[in-house]
Amino acid sequence: MKNPVLAAQFSNPMQANIACGMLESAGIAAFVVTDEMATLYGAGSTWAPVRLYVEAADLEQATALLKEHGDI
Repeated sequence: MKNPVLAAQFSNPMQANIACGMLESAGIAAFVVTDEMATLYGAGSTWAPVRLYVEAADLEQATALLKEHGDI
């Protein structure tokens, strides 16, 4: 990915990965960045946001799909 931009932030990795998979199934390259050290005892919740990135050229379409699916 040449020019990744932040598309959304989530409170846990599972939500972020579901959204990422939805975008990828729609043909939009995406990836998730998480800080595993911020996870509370492996419980899945985190105090640091889990970030979802897409290519800058796909940001508008990705945001529309995330809103349509209730992810953001």
